[in-house]
Amino acid sequence: MTLEEMAQHTSPYLLCWIDFAMTPKHLTDINQLKRIKRLAGKDFPVPHSEYTKQKLAPIQDFLKSRTGDWVMLEEMTNLQVLEFPARTPLGIIDDFSFLPKLKKLYRLDLRATSFSDCSLLSELTQLKSLALPARKKLIHAEVLDILSCKIYTEEPAYHDDDFPKYKVVPTQDASAPLPDAFAAHCLEYGRKRFMNSELTQEVLDELTELIQAEQVNSLLLSLDENSEEDFFTMDIKAGWAAPTFNIWNEKGDPVCFQPINEKYVSVEEDAPVEIGGQTPVPKRFALDDLSLAAQCAIFFAKTGKLYPGVQWAEFS
Repeated sequence: MTLEEMAQHTSPYLLCWIDFAMTPKHLTDINQLKRIKRLAGKDFPVPHSEYTKQKLAPIQDFLKSRTGDWVMLEEMTNLQVLEFPARTPLGIIDDFSFLPKLKKLYRLDLRATSFSDCSLLSELTQLKSLALPARKKLIHAEVLDILSCKIYTEEPAYHDDDFPKYKVVPTQDASAPLPDAFAAHCLEYGRKRFMNSELTQEVLDELTELIQAEQVNSLLLSLDENSEEDFFTMDIKAGWAAPTFNIWNEKGDPVCFQPINEKYVSVEEDAPVEIGGQTPVPKRFALDDLSLAAQCAIFFAKTGKLYPGVQWAEFS
């Protein structure tokens, strides 16, 4: 199979990843794949970045799906490091049959993927470090006992059988135009703080761009100047956002709202982002769409309410 024929069935994310690995050179011959020794997580193409969009544009017409095929990895027989990052998009890879061919691997990280069949690892005798999803998701886990490497499994912070109960705030029509006025009186992100009249549409437009480009790690929007009343926070990392709306009910008890990500039914999979950099968040209650996350923040700034375009979980 020629490089062109293989590319027609290859995941666009893999093609971008290879391009990163070969920089400043570019892939022109299938034999060049054998020269690649490292596909590191830090170089994985960010799904919504301008670079990735530009790289994907010329090949979108003939790629059959976003998931594509990862069989091209079989040609990288000298690969030593293969690390899928925490920001690996859901469903981007589900076939790992290429693994037995990568016998020179010494570091393998599959934590953020749907990998499950440990029998594919039995011939990878050079492994020194192996990171996998939670043991509950693995089959043929007995193979791990014969590997002489350090093994880490990504065990979830929460479990379905004892997770706190919550109410669901259903979605509503989100097409109504936003008011010109601001409900929020304070916005903080990075080292910036905007109070009252300093909050303008230009400030919100810039904030939207920063969230979408993942150039802000966290933000706070408050309905009072001292951030002591109802307030909205958002933490952002690796393409994920954790919006949280905090209030106190009539009894003075704290209540918080988090978005419901319908792609995930279980809470037994942690998002890469944490609230305040400390509290784990299940992917079930985090957003992997930063444009949608930005909408949630802007809607709160203008109305002081939850964005109606997503479902919210109410914890009390």
